[in-house]
Amino acid sequence: MLGVVSLYPVQIVLSLGVFAWSAHAGVAADSPAPVGFAAVPAEGVTITTGGGSASPVIVRSALELRDAVEKRDIKDRAARTETPRVVLVDGNIDLGPLATDTRGMVIKQVGVIQVGSKVTVRGLGATATLHHGTLEVHGAHNVIIQNLRFRDLWEPDPTGKYDRLGWDYIRIVNSGQTHSHHVWIDHCDFEKAYDGMVDITHGSDLVTISWCRFAGDTHGPQKKVSLIGHSSSASAAATDRGRLNVTLHHNWFVNIDDRAPRARFGNIHAFNNLIEGAQNATISVTDAVTLVERCVYRDTRIATTYSHAADTIAKGHGGTIAIVDSLNQEPRAAQSPPESANVQFEIDHNFKGSVERPHLRFNPPADWTWPDRSALPYAYTADPVGAVAELVRHGAGVRAAGN
Repeated sequence: MLGVVSLYPVQIVLSLGVFAWSAHAGVAADSPAPVGFAAVPAEGVTITTGGGSASPVIVRSALELRDAVEKRDIKDRAARTETPRVVLVDGNIDLGPLATDTRGMVIKQVGVIQVGSKVTVRGLGATATLHHGTLEVHGAHNVIIQNLRFRDLWEPDPTGKYDRLGWDYIRIVNSGQTHSHHVWIDHCDFEKAYDGMVDITHGSDLVTISWCRFAGDTHGPQKKVSLIGHSSSASAAATDRGRLNVTLHHNWFVNIDDRAPRARFGNIHAFNNLIEGAQNATISVTDAVTLVERCVYRDTRIATTYSHAADTIAKGHGGTIAIVDSLNQEPRAAQSPPESANVQFEIDHNFKGSVERPHLRFNPPADWTWPDRSALPYAYTADPVGAVAELVRHGAGVRAAGN
């Protein structure tokens, strides 16, 4: 059985043979191309392809992975950027010996690898795992990170704030004047990180996160999952306005505290996500515009909010949310009495949009053309909300087949 999804303007044929249960009307779990902002033609990229059909390089150690992904064998900088590369991760790789960061009290060594442009990093099978480290998209474009498990980047912080160390599993940032764009994170599995699991900041743009699992572990819930926009400051606004366009679809957030995601300035399209067990889930503040479409929230205290923490409506730092055909099931009871007037606002407006969908207008882009900002600039088909829980529980995370 084949399904066809039009990806503005190209058309991709999706084979559904690997997962028979995924034959449905929406975005297939084994789609060979991204759906969402990573599929928008802009800045010289038609659609995110990563390394494309380049001959794969198989890596089994931290040094092999670093050298392959950073393309250290190519000395000329221009050639390094333009040369596509597909890197396949075989087995478990401990990035700690790279010792890029040695600030931990329990974890003494953390490795950071900077993913180059036109690169695919994909796990072989369902067991490929990166430990004690970060993949950083640092002013790069056309990047795919797929089918990888991320583990062991957490240690207890007595303050409970988890702000001292900036350890993230995936970090998408700029490199000075060069911002990252066209990044697809697909079918990855994240457990318990000190800071964020996937953070998209500093003017990054045109990102899709699909079919990923974000979860706490036996130590407790994950505190912060995904931050889109690092600050509400004037300097952040100058970098981020017109960018931070992100699509999240068919992701499974389970046993978390916050940020599924927390967004500033950008445009967020969240569709067909499943959030099970959270304190604060989808947070849209500081002029961010978020469309929540056919998502399911279960056992969640605040499913959606557009005024939160220091970014409040009262301070002029509110955001925008439109909620379409979504469910808030078995909501978690809020603290009584509430902690503050700001928290009371969130409780009173929980799972209530700030605007109806017909009146929603997305923020204008900085580097590409978006003729009708009442509609999304790409084609997609969302699954019925009643099918989301089963589809996502079965389809999110790494896959044994289809590599």
